[in-house]
Amino acid sequence: MRKFTLLTSVLLTAPFAVGNVSAQCVATQDCASLGYTETSCENGGIKCPFGNAWACKASSGTGRDNPDCTYGAIYYSDGTCVKEFIPEKTAIGVVVYDENNEKWIMALDSADYDVKWSTEEIDVPEITNYFNEKDAVNDLKSCENTEAMFALGIDKYPVAAAVKNFAPVGAENTKGKWCIPSVGIWNKIQGNYLDISSTFTRVGFYKLSGFYWTSTERTSQQVWIWNDDIRDFIENKKSDYYGTDVRPVMKI
Repeated sequence: MRKFTLLTSVLLTAPFAVGNVSAQCVATQDCASLGYTETSCENGGIKCPFGNAWACKASSGTGRDNPDCTYGAIYYSDGTCVKEFIPEKTAIGVVVYDENNEKWIMALDSADYDVKWSTEEIDVPEITNYFNEKDAVNDLKSCENTEAMFALGIDKYPVAAAVKNFAPVGAENTKGKWCIPSVGIWNKIQGNYLDISSTFTRVGFYKLSGFYWTSTERTSQQVWIWNDDIRDFIENKKSDYYGTDVRPVMKI
C-alpha cells in the first residue's frame, strides 16, 4: 500500500489576479491525480470525494522492510511479516535468513516426505561440491542449485520436482518461487534456532524434526542433509531417502 499522505482540500475554480498577472486555477475531479490511488484500505485512509478510490495509511512496516521481520518472524500470504501469530491471516512461512539485505522464509510444512534427492548418483556440474562442512556453510545458492537440478531433468530429481510443484494453501501464486535450502540457509537456522523453532511450534504446523535435504553437494554421490535431532549436518547418498524430507525456502 502507498504511504498515507495528508491531502489538501480540493481546489475550487476561482480566478485571481496579482498585480498585472492573472491565472485560472482549474479544479480536477480525477482521484488518481489527487493521490487517491487505492481501491481499499486495510488500515484505514481517506476516501476520494469524487469516486471510490482511497489514499491509505502506511502499513506500519509490517512487510519485509519492517525491522521486526527477522529471524523467527511469521510471513503471511498478504505480504505482512510480524512476530505475532494472527489466526485470521494465512501464515505461509517463518523468516530463517536475514542477512546482506536479503530475507528468506521457510515453509511451514515439507513439500514431500521420504523422498530421494536423485535417482542417479552423478555430479551436477553447476553445483559446487563442498567436502567439508566448514566450507559447505558458505553455500547460499539455494535457488541456483535447485535450478541446476531442474536443467538436468526434473524426473531424475524428486526433491526438485516436489519443490517445483509446491505452494502453501492460500498462497498458490508462490508456486515456482520455492527452492531447496542450501547448507548456508540451514546453518543460519542453527545460529537462530530458538527463535525459529519456537515459531514453527507456536504457529501450529509441523515443527522442525528429523532429516532434511539441502541443495548442497558433497561429492558426485553424496549430498549434505540437516539432522534436526542432533542439529548438525551429515552426508547422505543422493539415492537414499530414509525418512528424509524437503522443507522449501523462498526469498521475500
